[in-house]
Amino acid sequence: MLRRLRLDAADLALLRGERAAMAQAVAATIADVAARGDAAIVEQARRFDDPEFSAGNIVVTRDEMAAGHARVGAELLAALRHSIRQVREYQRHILPGRTKALERPGFSAVHGFSPVDSAGLYFPGGKASYPSSLIMLAVPAEVAGVGRIVACTPPSRHFSDAVLAVAHELKLRELYRVGGVAAIAAMALGTETIAPVDKIVGPGNTYVQLAKRAVSGAVGVDGFLGPSEIVVVADESADPATVAADLLAQAEHDPGTCFLLTTSAAVARNVSAELAKQTQSLPRREAIERSLADFSVAVVCPDAGTLFDVANAIACEHVSLRVRDVEGAIGRLRHAGCVFVGEYSPVAAGDYVAGPSHCLPTNTTARFAGGVSVYEFLKRSSRVTYGPEGIAADAPHIAALARAEGLEAHARSAEMRVRR
Repeated sequence: MLRRLRLDAADLALLRGERAAMAQAVAATIADVAARGDAAIVEQARRFDDPEFSAGNIVVTRDEMAAGHARVGAELLAALRHSIRQVREYQRHILPGRTKALERPGFSAVHGFSPVDSAGLYFPGGKASYPSSLIMLAVPAEVAGVGRIVACTPPSRHFSDAVLAVAHELKLRELYRVGGVAAIAAMALGTETIAPVDKIVGPGNTYVQLAKRAVSGAVGVDGFLGPSEIVVVADESADPATVAADLLAQAEHDPGTCFLLTTSAAVARNVSAELAKQTQSLPRREAIERSLADFSVAVVCPDAGTLFDVANAIACEHVSLRVRDVEGAIGRLRHAGCVFVGEYSPVAAGDYVAGPSHCLPTNTTARFAGGVSVYEFLKRSSRVTYGPEGIAADAPHIAALARAEGLEAHARSAEMRVRR
């Protein structure tokens, strides 16, 4: 059920043309929201989500959150609280502390972190409800100390009680029924109902990611997050049944891109057989089969060196390491959003309760980006303090460099402090 994908020049030209058309549509929607505000949001919602949508539906009230929370069953509520608790624990664990100051005679410099004032969180709705994504975005923002947290997700006639319950548990003050490009534009530019934010993060389809790119600069944005993808890196020791299970968990996202990289032809055959077997009993069988047929590939590599060359070139969101030499594999794997090590580490654990956010870089962007964490909501800044002795030592060098660049005022601003 896994096949090799080949793209020729015509395929690539088509992809580029589609991306350009999508970018034009994104720009038009952003301009419409900038010009008409809530009216544009309502028009987009009626077009894509709910024909009966009105401006009064944009805001999700605290009473609605409480009501949804009350409707959620005890088992699901316990799971949501478990997820929130463990994600919060992990994010607090990695929260950077105050760095020790660099001291020289008459000089001090320290590097510190401070949260952004406001953050906009986007998480998908549409085909499914994702309370877990709200947890994975809102908890890191909360731990970072963001003062104002705004969340947007597409409207639906039956808004998820689980999403409402998470919002209630986290005491969110601003949750809006706004989806797609309109949501990104609203959070970046503001409307009558939604005040603009300083940074926007979150997963979504290609339109959402292009919208984030389009507003970047007016606001901060995170990386390219979505659609979901996995690489399983396996040698002959890998268990085909659990490898197949992890691949199916990503294919279930519709679309989900699945890569199996292995040095064993036997493992590739056995995994393919397991995929066919396990798919039969899954509720989302049709979507899974479509993902496996259209967005998935198996590669049998001649050796471990080639295996990791291919894995690093893919630079995948999720990487499952199913090899004997784990330490050697970790040393060779340079690019990954999140790595899951061994047979007992399902990627689904990262989706819900492990602690690191499941909002991770996709589409090869793990080459230069990481997943959402407290760091996404923190700004780095430095503080420099000179005393008389320190500036006396540095002023001649400042002046020499400034004059080499033709900046006399720079030079004098340092020298005058020595003469005082």
